[in-house]
Amino acid sequence: MALKIKFNYRTKLFLIVNVFFWLLVVAFITIQYTRERDYKVSLLDTRLQVYNDIILKKYQEDRNLSDPIIDQILRDDDLRVTIIDHSGNVLYDSYDKNLENHKDRPEFQKALKDGRGNMIRRFSETDKRYYFYSATSGVGIVVRTALPYDLELRSVLQGDMNYIWVVLGITVIINIILYFAINRFSLGVSNLREFARQAKNGDIRNFDTSELPDDELGDVSTVIINMYKELKEVAEERDKSLEEALHEEREKIRIKHQLTSNINHELKTPVQAIRGCFETLLDNNLNEEMRKKLLETGYNNTMRLNNLLQDVTLITRITDAKDTLEVDDVDISKVIKDICDEVDTYSIEKKMRINVDVPENVIIKGNKQLVDAIFRNLVNNAIAYSGGRDIFISMTKETDKEYWFDVYDNGTGVEDKHLSRIFERFYRIDSGRSRKNGGTGLGLSIVRNAVLFHNGVIRACNRKSAGLEFIFSLHK
Repeated sequence: MALKIKFNYRTKLFLIVNVFFWLLVVAFITIQYTRERDYKVSLLDTRLQVYNDIILKKYQEDRNLSDPIIDQILRDDDLRVTIIDHSGNVLYDSYDKNLENHKDRPEFQKALKDGRGNMIRRFSETDKRYYFYSATSGVGIVVRTALPYDLELRSVLQGDMNYIWVVLGITVIINIILYFAINRFSLGVSNLREFARQAKNGDIRNFDTSELPDDELGDVSTVIINMYKELKEVAEERDKSLEEALHEEREKIRIKHQLTSNINHELKTPVQAIRGCFETLLDNNLNEEMRKKLLETGYNNTMRLNNLLQDVTLITRITDAKDTLEVDDVDISKVIKDICDEVDTYSIEKKMRINVDVPENVIIKGNKQLVDAIFRNLVNNAIAYSGGRDIFISMTKETDKEYWFDVYDNGTGVEDKHLSRIFERFYRIDSGRSRKNGGTGLGLSIVRNAVLFHNGVIRACNRKSAGLEFIFSLHK
């Protein structure tokens, strides 16, 4: 006769609760582990998609990509880049120049269908390695980037094992406590039922743990509730991080649209003014004085339009086409002298005294146009807006790698609330006064980007005595 094992009620209840609890924990860990891994895969795919978009844009601009250009864009030796036309023919690959047709690749098919696609782990016949692939479809082509699926990448993409061990450890502890407290289980059933109801609705913030019984079951219940809250907070924090990353990407797109809108707005004013002058000039009944005034207004707006276009071109080259800027020996002391000589030709009302304390033959390896733009814009900014009488330019320090400069005036300075924004494009402290003086709103932004181009830093502050001060460095 078969041996029939009998269990008492407490053991049966414990076994039932224990089995159910472990199933719940395993399911929860599995879900959390999968979601975390999917989240990491999504982050990696998002990063590669950004590279894809950059390469796609670059390729569609000049239809020519080479290994040096790819290296400049990616700056990542392990990243493999492939460009495929929509028929599956490989137009470019950073590892192998003669590849077979790729139309049957899963990531390629997903990109053609959905615009974007990825493959977490697939073997490459080219170099006999596993890769993580991410593809983006564009006009006529698909750009695909890939990272070697090695031990480092595998560890990055897998879930947090420490988290799982902690949860399992807590689960074991809870099971031990349940074993000793199961005989008093009925005392807290109603409270736990209320907790389960609120947890099912996804909101346990208002659950009052003080209503639990003051015994082992109450303690275990409190641990479970607090653990659930912590895990929920972790999940919410992770979702928040993802939302912040998406917000940052949207912010970049917004800034580009804002720049386009600002340029459009800035162009309208001088163009309309010029148009108005010419329309009025077509009236033959104008006297000579009025005709001269209209011509002067039209000329001034033409110069303003010209300055705006020059500034937009320059700042676009600095930010989007750095490699096209020539680098050569630049004598900063000579650049400053040329600016001083030019200021001497200004009219009395526009002229300020420039006091220079910069040694001769201060040479850096840089772009002369940008170095000139730094000092010229700072000087012109002081002349136009400071209301002071003197400008001071000095070299304050020299290290093995860089020179430090100080440019300030003895004018009125600016309100502290503007200091953090004066380097923004088209930001004006007094827009009416800036436009009246012919300012484009890009001068200080050009200064900052030109300093960054030379691997320097810059900051602005009000002097305690009077005036606005700019302190910056230029890498030798």
